[in-house]
Amino acid sequence: MIISIDGPAGSGKSTVASILAKKLGFIHFNSGSLYRAITAYLIANNVDVKNLSNSSLLKDLKLEVKFLFDEQHVFVNDIDYTNDLRNTTVSTLTPIVSIQPKVRSIADNAQRKIAKTNNLVIDGRDIGSYVFPNAEIKFYLDCDITERARRRKKELKNESLTLKEIEKMLLERDTFDKNKKIAPLVIPNGAIIIDSTNLNIDQVVNKMLKHIKIEKIS
Repeated sequence: MIISIDGPAGSGKSTVASILAKKLGFIHFNSGSLYRAITAYLIANNVDVKNLSNSSLLKDLKLEVKFLFDEQHVFVNDIDYTNDLRNTTVSTLTPIVSIQPKVRSIADNAQRKIAKTNNLVIDGRDIGSYVFPNAEIKFYLDCDITERARRRKKELKNESLTLKEIEKMLLERDTFDKNKKIAPLVIPNGAIIIDSTNLNIDQVVNKMLKHIKIEKIS
């Protein structure tokens, strides 16, 4: 069974998905970590991510996801890049890497492979609309930009970035995501929309559980 949670950056998708998965006994799968890991790998190998068309490193790239002590780890060519996923450089360059057709193919195949044998709560920006359009239950988690910036600042733990700077970064990411030629950020067909601006994590999860219960009964 697939439960998808889509939404813009900083809306709380990953945190909510993790808790929801535990309550349901599902695996939480963070799709964005795949693109971040590939980006971290390319940076570590001094690749110009703005010019990937001729990069031979993508040709034989091996992407693996392992769940160690209930935590998702992403390996690229047998190296664990999990601890590098949230640094500012990776966050800035991941959108550029993620739109490359070859990168998308690698990431999509990895996600669909895991979905064949597991019940997943999977979050991202194109899960219910593109990667798993037939997901049994779809959510779209939205949030006010100011609140999203506050959450992201707390997540990054980077005192050098102000809230206004993070807000600007998020707005730029929104524009980028919504205007991608392949799999842009949209509200998936049939998705249940939840605005998390004035809700805490438990309140969002409880709202989702109510919808999941209704869906199962029906």
